[in-house]
Amino acid sequence: MKFKFILLSIAVLLLLSCSEELDIREFSGDFAGYEPELRIEAIILPTENTAIVRIDRSILIDEAELYNCIDDDGDWESSYFYCADDTSSFESKIECDSGCVEECVFHLNDDLGTDGVDSNESGFVKPDKDGSEGNGQPDCGEPHVDEYDEILPQIHVQGCDVQIVRNEDICNFIYDSLAADFFYREGGHTHAATMADIEITSYGAYVPGDDCDTFDWRDFEGEYTFSASCSTFSENDTIRSKEPMRLSKPVVFYMESDHETMKSCVSHDCLIQNSTISDTVYFAEKAPEQYLYYASLFESSYYQAVQYHLDKTSGEYKITHEHPDQATDIENIWGNICLMKEKIITQIFDGNDDGIDEADISKYEIFTFSQSFTNYYFFDMLDLSDPVRTNLRDQNGEGVMGTFGSMTSNEIILRIIDCEQFEDEMACIEDSNGVCQWFPDRDACDMRIPE
Repeated sequence: MKFKFILLSIAVLLLLSCSEELDIREFSGDFAGYEPELRIEAIILPTENTAIVRIDRSILIDEAELYNCIDDDGDWESSYFYCADDTSSFESKIECDSGCVEECVFHLNDDLGTDGVDSNESGFVKPDKDGSEGNGQPDCGEPHVDEYDEILPQIHVQGCDVQIVRNEDICNFIYDSLAADFFYREGGHTHAATMADIEITSYGAYVPGDDCDTFDWRDFEGEYTFSASCSTFSENDTIRSKEPMRLSKPVVFYMESDHETMKSCVSHDCLIQNSTISDTVYFAEKAPEQYLYYASLFESSYYQAVQYHLDKTSGEYKITHEHPDQATDIENIWGNICLMKEKIITQIFDGNDDGIDEADISKYEIFTFSQSFTNYYFFDMLDLSDPVRTNLRDQNGEGVMGTFGSMTSNEIILRIIDCEQFEDEMACIEDSNGVCQWFPDRDACDMRIPE
């Protein structure tokens, strides 16, 4: 399910937008008696030919029953000692010292302390002053304590009647506790992310029921409406989308040589017809100023770019980088067409700079949004229930936190080629997919020099 990244992006916008540290207990009196509200994110995913609806209750970020600093699901792993020369592990240093031929090493595991950072990774970070690092018990701020898979099931709202309608066709949704998943990085680290640091967790949501097998989730000329009724929030009665919603069309990737012909297009079909790109793009390692080019209609001029790297161990793509983007009049907009470029860092992924390359294959996925989702995601200075930011309304016409919209994506594979691996001219020319060049004077293969 491609709803992974946006869940985290929204959380970052809402919770991490302020850089100053504040003690939330200072504001607890301002929210005394706070009553939870509904927050709904109903998203059609045309590329996946489906839709997903998250319905959650709002919570206070100091809600003690949720954030209780306890490992409620039993996945916190204690610190231990191990031998540097083999795989033997021990609970105590005394056992380790007597059982190891070489050095006895202390591994904190999840027992990082309340700051969530392993002080052994860097000399700049000292052990927690409260003694929580390596104390042998779960504490606030440590990995796998009050993490997503503990909190999310407690805020999901079940028992709702959910519908999406297209013309006369109706799709009724059912709740699935494992509807989708997303990637996240658990704990704090002073090193760059490695594949091992990237974890995955599932969350509950409403998905299309059995009666939706023939429902058309890709009607780019059609209109869709949404409604939801939750018995546990009866004061809201039925929540509906304010007006019909239209899907956004996907971006079209293209080669730099296609730029001039793409500028003359006035339709999405024209963009597709004029692109000469294949499903994989190649770059020479360490080549400067390299870009991935993509185009869209002007009506879809807001984007989310997501990069994944292929984990050689698990065989799955994991998100390693993402950011929003927007077309501007100065350099990107040509009549009805937006022409964008994404700078590519042409380095083989080595998360912690240990000299061991973890991934040379990646993919980029570029999302476009319906107008309603654009307002919700990009107008983050507005309150979640502001009538401009949300297109959901209760029975009184008041704004309800969330959105009903669409996210449409297109993806492309990227390969980084190490030119130095080719030892002769024939291999350099034939096996580098055109990104390397043979230099006879040096008797070496290196990145191609642009003509």
